[in-house]
Amino acid sequence: MFRENAPPGEDIRSVLGSIIDRNSSKWLRFIAAILKNEADAEDVIQEAVRRVLVRNKSLSSHEQVKKYLGRAIGNTALELYHRRKRERQYQIPIKEHLLLLANSRSPHARLEEREIAEYREQLLQMLQEGLLLLPQKQKEAVRLTILESCGQSIRDVGINCGIPYSTLRHRSKQGLRMLRRFLVRRMRERIQNSELRTPDHKKQGLNS
Repeated sequence: MFRENAPPGEDIRSVLGSIIDRNSSKWLRFIAAILKNEADAEDVIQEAVRRVLVRNKSLSSHEQVKKYLGRAIGNTALELYHRRKRERQYQIPIKEHLLLLANSRSPHARLEEREIAEYREQLLQMLQEGLLLLPQKQKEAVRLTILESCGQSIRDVGINCGIPYSTLRHRSKQGLRMLRRFLVRRMRERIQNSELRTPDHKKQGLNS
C-alpha cells in the first residue's frame, strides 16, 4: 500500500521498475503478436511508460499501477497498429498496385491478354498498309472523316475543308470499302499462312 502523504509521481516511479521486470516478457509477446514486430513492441512499452510518468496520476496500490500501465500499453499498441496500417497503404505506389493486380490473375488469363494485344497490333499494322495503298483522294477523305474528324459530321468537315458534302461522302465510302476488302484479304492470307491466328482460331486448333 502506498503512503497516502507521499507525492503521487514518486509512488508510481517507486513501483514501475518491479512491475515492468515481472510483466515485460508477457507484454512483449502480446504486443509483438499484434504488431508482428519485436522492435515496435519494445517501443510501445517505452512510450506507455513515458505517458504514465508524464501524467503522474495518483494511485493507491501496486495493483492499480499495474492495471493503469497495462491499459496505457494496450492503447499505445493499438495506436501504433493503426498508424502502421495507414503507412503501408500509402507506401505502395500505384504502379506496384497494378503489378500486384496483374500478378493475381491466372497465367492463362495473362497469356490470352498478350495474344489479344499481339492480334490488335497486327491489325493496326495491316490498317496502315491498307491506307497507304488507297488512292490519294480516298485516303484523304478517310483521314478527314474518320481518323481526324474529332466527332464532326461529314458535312461540317466538308465545309471546313472546302469540299462538297456529296463528294467527300462518296470518297470516304469508297476508301472504306477498299480498305475493308484489303483487310479481309490480308487476314485470310495470314491465317492460311499461320502468320495471324486469333485466340478463337488457336483454341479451335488445340481442340481439333
